[in-house]
Amino acid sequence: MTKEKKPSSMKEFLDKFFDLCKEYQQEIAPHKMAEILRDYAERLDG
Repeated sequence: MTKEKKPSSMKEFLDKFFDLCKEYQQEIAPHKMAEILRDYAERLDG
């Protein structure tokens, strides 16, 4: 397994994130992705 380079900017991170979402949108409904992101944000807030 190769180690991926860290994104050098917020734009690069978001581009990769949205590409990942597009890749999985056939398997995971958009409203479920949103629910997961909300749960993640709540965990970050503590």
